[in-house]
Amino acid sequence: MNWVRFRTCRSLPEAHLVNTELMRGGVASEVRGESRAPLAGEIPFADARVEVWVVSEQLLLATTLLAEVDAAGEGPPHTCPKCGEENPPAFELCWRCGTDL
Repeated sequence: MNWVRFRTCRSLPEAHLVNTELMRGGVASEVRGESRAPLAGEIPFADARVEVWVVSEQLLLATTLLAEVDAAGEGPPHTCPKCGEENPPAFELCWRCGTDL
């Protein structure tokens, strides 16, 4: 398999979120450079970034999936039908009471 760098992330949690979304969508992906992340500040920040890599044959699918995830974060907020709390558009569950949105 040929792997290509898909995205460079500013933090380890961001890289794992991207990786999880790709894997949920059926894309073979992995996080690389995890050991460098805690060294940010000790080494230049650009050198401490972690990367998400995908199989080259799935690059288009990965791009499409992440575009959909990014688009889900746009739009009007959701109002919880149970408690009335306002939730960001990307949320699937109410942050306050856990009700399905």
